Amino acid sequence: MVRTSVRLAFAVALLSLTGCQAWQGPNCTDMGAESGVTATWRPADFPAGARLRLCADEECRERAAAPAEDSLALLDVPLPGEDGEREVALRFSVVDPAGGGRVVREFSGRFALRRVTPNGEGCEPTAWRADVRADPRAGLVPEG
Repeated sequence: MVRTSVRLAFAVALLSLTGCQAWQGPNCTDMGAESGVTATWRPADFPAGARLRLCADEECRERAAAPAEDSLALLDVPLPGEDGEREVALRFSVVDPAGGGRVVREFSGRFALRRVTPNGEGCEPTAWRADVRADPRAGLVPEG
């Protein structure tokens, strides 16, 4: 009887120290993530009124330039169905709308998609991402 009481006390103490996680698996949060590519830049580095385009392989997104006083702008290209490590061809273009859509600056390169698990290992989702910074002097620079 004493032995059973000691075991029970030990189990209760262990449970109070570890909580129920030892039996529940990982403690996953509920953050979402999608596979894709994100480019960031300082709006003051590119002409006011320009359109900025980011292409990852053949998928492209475009947006108007942010005001020069903004500290940071970004553009995201989703890559639906991406499920593995590989390189993706990126192209960042600055388009002058006044010049009939003429590209006035363009940077390109190949970047590795990296595995991202925002809720921790063993938790969904798993996404494949590449993050770059567009710099007028250095071109596309990997972030992270």
